[in-house]
Amino acid sequence: MQENTTIQITKKNRDELRKIGSMGDDYNKVIENLINEHKEREYRLKIDRIAEEAKKHFKEHREEYMSVDDL
Repeated sequence: MQENTTIQITKKNRDELRKIGSMGDDYNKVIENLINEHKEREYRLKIDRIAEEAKKHFKEHREEYMSVDDL
């Protein structure tokens, strides 16, 4: 079993967490969902940055690549 801890948050933030949660969710579940959404967003942003860098590289080095049609 995981150890629990107490964190202090403002009443405003507590109320916002209540709004975010689904029926039956406790605060831990709401925070866990927010953390997972954040991680997913960061992952998507990383993928987008890599794609943009690849696109830029291809544009700058187009002459180094060969079309499949030319094979």
